[in-house]
Amino acid sequence: MVRLHNKKKKLWIIPIIFGLVVMTMNMMPVVTGVYEPIKSADDQFTTVFGSNYMDKIPDEVKNTFLPTSFDFWKMYNGFEDFECNITRNLGPYVKTAKNDSFYIDWYAPKSTVKSVLPTIINIHGGAWVLGNKGTENMPLVSKYLASRGYNVFDIQYGLYHFPDDAPWINDFIANSQAGLGRDLTNGTYTVQEQIIMVLGNLTDYLVANAATLKINTSCVYVMGRSAGGHLTASFLGYNSTYIDVFNHSLKLRGLIPFYCPANLTDLYITHADDAAGKLIGLEPLMAKAFGGNPIDNASLYNEISPVDMVDQSAPPVLLLHGTHDLMVPIREARQLKSNLDALNNHTIMIEFPFYGHAFDVSFNGPAGQISLYYIERFLAITQYMDV
Repeated sequence: MVRLHNKKKKLWIIPIIFGLVVMTMNMMPVVTGVYEPIKSADDQFTTVFGSNYMDKIPDEVKNTFLPTSFDFWKMYNGFEDFECNITRNLGPYVKTAKNDSFYIDWYAPKSTVKSVLPTIINIHGGAWVLGNKGTENMPLVSKYLASRGYNVFDIQYGLYHFPDDAPWINDFIANSQAGLGRDLTNGTYTVQEQIIMVLGNLTDYLVANAATLKINTSCVYVMGRSAGGHLTASFLGYNSTYIDVFNHSLKLRGLIPFYCPANLTDLYITHADDAAGKLIGLEPLMAKAFGGNPIDNASLYNEISPVDMVDQSAPPVLLLHGTHDLMVPIREARQLKSNLDALNNHTIMIEFPFYGHAFDVSFNGPAGQISLYYIERFLAITQYMDV
């Protein structure tokens, strides 16, 4: 720049200022996106569980916690694995009428003297049309939690696909799945069928095999991301919409939905009206996957929307969502929290400023570290106090 401007050497300050502005804007998710969620989470944990909630957790459990909510050094240098036992392709937990079988990966502690363990059902995302257990479902998180004494069951479930009116989408999804090591060969399942499969068939399997799998049936959590977050939040219907489906031998201690679609009417309208949705003809595809449109079939949308499943029996909920999520608007999670708060439920919602969808995809990234820090505290306190 100095050479270009010859003697006008001071002009080089312009690109430097411009560069600093760009750097500052790109640092906002790291700066604001770290301080605000930590402050908000600390305040909410104190309000919901009490200022001395950490005193109610045994020392042997607290000693395994992450020491800090965010470590800048770890973001770039925290590459590690966690020791645990992994059993692949357990089951199948269901064989469907469409000749499909769905399996579980079981993550368990290396060694334990306990005969039963607190249990986490972990559900992958993928817009209800793709995704899988294992590599596609944050395995480091499952390994970490197993190394801290939890049973983690990373599950498959039937996906929806579009073989008739959208073959190019189905081919794209099938090729994507094949590239990840799994062909999309299952029969197609609507979102409600997926809910019933997970709340019903899976919970029946876990109860039937509780002794073998060391499941503490009185201490069960559900965690999931995106579409898996929706299926997680759908467990709110265990004592209402899906009371005849869920196996009530399990006691739900908490739900942890990440960036979950909570109001499928809102989700349908959002993507049917936006430019990208119109470009790829998303409206008829959503109508098929959801079982119709919300105008003609409002009652079905109530049955598949977690915001409409809330009742007094809801377990504690930890919601995690990015404020700039363009796939699943944060207003849906806020509506869900509002409905839960109206019933005095123990609900915490951690919002991540400037973050979008799948904000925790980096295990050691700011949002990944912060999420895990509060997840393990949420898991612990909901076990050791009556909530």
